[in-house]
Amino acid sequence: MAGQKNLHSISHDHFTGMMLTQIIRKGNSVNDDFLKNIDEKVNYTIHFYDQELANHFYLEEQVLFPLVRGLSEEIDGIINRIVDEHQFVTELVKELNFKTDLENKLDRISRVLEEHIKLEERVLFPKIHEALSDNELTALARKLFENGYENIYKY
Repeated sequence: MAGQKNLHSISHDHFTGMMLTQIIRKGNSVNDDFLKNIDEKVNYTIHFYDQELANHFYLEEQVLFPLVRGLSEEIDGIINRIVDEHQFVTELVKELNFKTDLENKLDRISRVLEEHIKLEERVLFPKIHEALSDNELTALARKLFENGYENIYKY
């Protein structure tokens, strides 16, 4: 698809998010002794949120979404849903600190995050690509680069 590379940096973040969903569900397949028990998964999820997801959510909400809002009512509706999901995942991660019902909370984080990423990759991004010309997509990528998506031009 023309211009697909322009959102690649965000897609890379989504790939690492999908890895988190698998670690929550199955543990770390690379090292059998790491991230197998619930406490390790909780600690890893909180760390991943603090180091990766919170910034990713911020960049989407403060940089990407304002640039594409208004392209269509459908895109705006998807963005509203995504922002709600960001808030929901954030609340679930905060609840992990209470150390109750951890397996259920991790499962919910994993499932919501997986569906959330699929919504962005399979629905929102294609809609953005359909709505913008190649020049507009390049300008979008430039603005994303200028505001924190430093790897956007590497692909």
